[in-house]
Amino acid sequence: MLLGELLATSRDEKAALIFEGRAISYAALDDAANRFCHLLGALRIDSGERVSLLMGNEPLTVEAYFGLFKAGVVANPINNRLTAEEVRFVLEHSESRLLLTTPEYAALAARALEGLATPPQVMVFGDLPAGVRLDALSARLLAEQPSAPRKVDGIGGASPCLLIYTSGTTGRPKGVLLSQASVWADAAALSHGFRIDHNHTALCLMPLFHCNALIVTHLSTFIGHGTVVLCRRFSASDHWRLVETYGVRSFSAPPTVLAILLEREAEAHGRAIHLDFVKTGSAPLTVDLAERFERRFGKDILVEGWGLTEGTATSTLNPRAVGGRRRIGSVGQPLPGQEIAVFDEAGKPVAPGRVGELMIRSNTLMLGYFRDPAATAKALVGGWLRTGDLGYVDTENYVYLSGRKKEIIIRGGENVSPLEVEAVIARHPAVKEVAVGGLPDRIWGEVVAACVVPSHALEASEIIDHCRANLADFKVPVRVAFVDSLPRNAVGKVVRRRLREFFPAET
Repeated sequence: MLLGELLATSRDEKAALIFEGRAISYAALDDAANRFCHLLGALRIDSGERVSLLMGNEPLTVEAYFGLFKAGVVANPINNRLTAEEVRFVLEHSESRLLLTTPEYAALAARALEGLATPPQVMVFGDLPAGVRLDALSARLLAEQPSAPRKVDGIGGASPCLLIYTSGTTGRPKGVLLSQASVWADAAALSHGFRIDHNHTALCLMPLFHCNALIVTHLSTFIGHGTVVLCRRFSASDHWRLVETYGVRSFSAPPTVLAILLEREAEAHGRAIHLDFVKTGSAPLTVDLAERFERRFGKDILVEGWGLTEGTATSTLNPRAVGGRRRIGSVGQPLPGQEIAVFDEAGKPVAPGRVGELMIRSNTLMLGYFRDPAATAKALVGGWLRTGDLGYVDTENYVYLSGRKKEIIIRGGENVSPLEVEAVIARHPAVKEVAVGGLPDRIWGEVVAACVVPSHALEASEIIDHCRANLADFKVPVRVAFVDSLPRNAVGKVVRRRLREFFPAET
């Protein structure tokens, strides 16, 4: 089935979404998606072209996604925590035809559009904040569109549907292009493993610009004809009230959120909570955190997953089906239709239990990196996706992670490229050299830290302020060490694993 057909085949008055107390039926959601599909036709945006979404968690975002899927137009969700410069890069590189945004992000959109040689059209759903100037289309154009289906020819399983920019080791984000078939295959496998049915209610607290919220929560739940309770943003103080009020049976969250919920666990006291599972991933889950969470909220309640955007969100689950026993220390077994193998430096497969680079072969792999054939050729080799993660597979096909070949820092589920942060810090006039790495953190999993060789006297606060002015908040270093020289190997390359030596453990 194509993604755009999902709502049409599920049309009824059952609630597909609940948002801030308002229920939206499958029929109403399908009608709204049809209006978006007609809007794209009226604006002469063709299948395969890109439309960017700089929006938050609200039903309008879900409606836009499905309207784009129906039209065969590629949805390009943009992280709304990025800086204007970072958003500008995505808009320019994606060759976006249309930017959809809301008043909350209108100022960011306006700054991002400055200086673009070929800016996209813009539509703002709501009144512009005072002082914000945007040459925008009227949102009334959407309301004027019919709710009947629009016939669009030429859409197939191989048609691209999502373009998601993810941090890479080259510093600049790369655009991961996913197909209709790959997204459907991943969502369907998750829906089956989660045992989603029409009685299931899932809580979505993850941002809709990530694969997790869209695929792991919304699509998998809609395939099972369940209901999604959509949060505008995560609130630890309101979380368990929502779970109780709407009879929530599952939610997906990174280990960071699990740790926060444990620290606020008193707010769950006295509430009727009946969770089937909690899906976690995006960052390593420690055995200690898993044990403490399950002691408080339910034995065997956690389902751990592992995957990359390049493989369409999720490639393993532990356990592979809800209700099974979780294998401690593993990220699980491959989802149906996916194969995971381990290769050595020479590109040869290794025996079970031997550590090497984890590689994935499946029908969920990306079409490639958008407008980057060289990077695509390096990542996709002989039908396999090189993940850059180190690990091993045991004789029962359980996957274990032992490290990351890539040097990405994962802070609270957000990927941070050390090279991107280094490039910003290096622009400071008092910086001679810089190296960035991750430090372990009890709440965030990892946080960003910078080792700086200054050219003259410098304060840590100056580096942090400089980064805040040029980077998203989650990329800003929380600790800065000034050193005489950076640790290097025999050929002069910085040894990032040694950066931690400059940061004594905080008490």
